[in-house]
Amino acid sequence: MKLKLCLVSLAIACLLIPLSAGAATVFETTGWIQETTGLTFDFEADTAPFTYRATLSDLSEDPIFGFDFLFLSITTATDPVGSIVDPGSFTFAASPGKKYFANIFGTGGGTVGAGLFGVKVTAVPIPPSLILLGSSLIGLVFLRRKVR
Repeated sequence: MKLKLCLVSLAIACLLIPLSAGAATVFETTGWIQETTGLTFDFEADTAPFTYRATLSDLSEDPIFGFDFLFLSITTATDPVGSIVDPGSFTFAASPGKKYFANIFGTGGGTVGAGLFGVKVTAVPIPPSLILLGSSLIGLVFLRRKVR
């Protein structure tokens, strides 16, 4: 009986793990910054995980284009939740259904004083190890009930 219960728990875990494999894109945009520019985009955190990753990219590949300075901050209407200077990424906690703002500020570089940026916000998936741990705990609860 214990073996049967363990196999059921393992089967449930195997079914749930593929559901958490990919990160869902919540917001994505690209754009040009010429000279010194600030841009703001709004998006809604509507995916189940409460942790999100914001990634800022310098998409300028030609030495003619580029950035002298590039900055991204994610804010609510009243509070900052995270920021980064130069290309890279950071994670932040978000509430589903709440409106957030991606604020990009940059100074174009290169010989023409312009650069191409990319911003992507994705939901961070639940690690498979947590799903496996959760299904094991559920299996132990059922096993304890069966023993009683």
